[in-house]
Amino acid sequence: MDKSNSKNMRYLIVDNIKPSQDILKQFVMGLTNKQVDSTHYAQDVASICQQKSYDVILLGYDLGDNQKNGQQILEELRVNGYINRHCIVILITAEVSQSMVLAALEHKPDHYLCKPYSLYDLDKRLNHCLHKKKAMAHIYQALDQRNPLLVIERCESALANKTTYKTECLGIISRQYFELQRYDEAKSIYMTYQNASNCQWATIGLGKLALHENKLKHAEELFKLLIQDYPLYLSSYDWLAATYEEQFHYVFAEDILEKALKLSPRSLSRLKKYAQLCVHNEHFYKATVAYENNHKLAHNSIHHCADNTIKYVQALIEHAPSLPLADAKKMNSKALIFMKQMTRDFKDVDIRIQSHLLGACLFEITKEKKLANTEMQLGQLLLTKEQQNIPHEKLIAISLTLKKLKKDNLATQILLTDGIVNAKDGTVVSLKEQAQANIEIGLSLYANKHYPQAIVKLREAEIMFPKHIGIKLNLLQVLLVSLEENDRGNKNLDSAKKLLVAVGGLKLTTEESERLKKMQKKYQLVAGI
Repeated sequence: MDKSNSKNMRYLIVDNIKPSQDILKQFVMGLTNKQVDSTHYAQDVASICQQKSYDVILLGYDLGDNQKNGQQILEELRVNGYINRHCIVILITAEVSQSMVLAALEHKPDHYLCKPYSLYDLDKRLNHCLHKKKAMAHIYQALDQRNPLLVIERCESALANKTTYKTECLGIISRQYFELQRYDEAKSIYMTYQNASNCQWATIGLGKLALHENKLKHAEELFKLLIQDYPLYLSSYDWLAATYEEQFHYVFAEDILEKALKLSPRSLSRLKKYAQLCVHNEHFYKATVAYENNHKLAHNSIHHCADNTIKYVQALIEHAPSLPLADAKKMNSKALIFMKQMTRDFKDVDIRIQSHLLGACLFEITKEKKLANTEMQLGQLLLTKEQQNIPHEKLIAISLTLKKLKKDNLATQILLTDGIVNAKDGTVVSLKEQAQANIEIGLSLYANKHYPQAIVKLREAEIMFPKHIGIKLNLLQVLLVSLEENDRGNKNLDSAKKLLVAVGGLKLTTEESERLKKMQKKYQLVAGI
């Protein structure tokens, strides 16, 4: 590396193997006049980067058992804004499997180095990264400032000056045009570079435009072609799945994400989406496995939350009745351990209540009545004591678990009490709050496929606010999905038609118009027009 370029740069080395850390530190000290920081403890990295700004981070991937890995650290630093685009991150790993490499690259380190490596290899990669950061500095600054017009201006200036990074600049410009809804300008770039080397983003862009224009078959063709030509370009799988969902081909969407996860099984966002589709398609065995993997992968990451455990247990509750009793008990034991860990990590009272109630569900399945009753009583006692301190949306989730336990009266009582009467002083809440309660209950019921009940709640909200476009669109969506999946009766079909006409005559925002267009298309499908 040209030492004159890096003598004032700040370096951070993250490596849990001391000899390796020492070698890296000695090498870096020959490049900079600044103090070189290092740590072997993964948990320290975020706080270190909050306190000091670094130009280069040499980040080990495997940092020890029960520790965050380099991929998780990089995501945390990026999501929380602890590093900006000017910071060079080189990920160093001893694992060279395809799944590992793809997972790491999805989080876009500036470079990747596999052990064993030479210091010459490291120096070469550093030099490459430094040259690129310097050339793209003004563009990255504008991106960090979230100023799309300035980004376009600076990219165009770089292109006029024959930048080495032409392809990246074109990709950045086209994304800015898309976000600014200047679709024709974005499309012009996509069309020009669709078949150029390393321009897969152009085909993705054309597919996104086709989705935006509701040309779903064309979008499907584009993403399929990209997968055929570049099977390791993983975002094409995600966009194809999204296209299938727009066409209501949920099983196809599940299948394509399953293929992507076989290539790169460590993508949490993709894994979670896949699990949701498995639940929607009632493939509860697959959903249970997916949510268990999601629970494990998320544990040391920024995605660690109680919902990971709850979703896993909910999927298991649907799957376990199909298992032999001995197998169901084994699965239950694992789920109970996960929930015990959940209540240690998260102290919210609604989480403790859910843990008891979900435990009761598990014990009901394995016919352990005494244990089920104990968990039910503990959950109910805590709910009675703390209900007024629990947020409304959490009470909805609790009520759905109670319904699983066939405690429908208690579930309804909770929702009525919380939705209509102020829990603190007993006064009747405003009409707006009643409508909001009905909307939230309706959408929660919809998410759990209780379509008739969801329709009732949203109709109640619409009666309270007959001119509210959002309520009408939500009701229309539930009616159409209900027609598609469960009920093709004339009553709901007529209701959907009337709503389409009513909403079509209103002044809509761009987002509302796009949503209405999709629903018009769905209506044509379910009505057989």
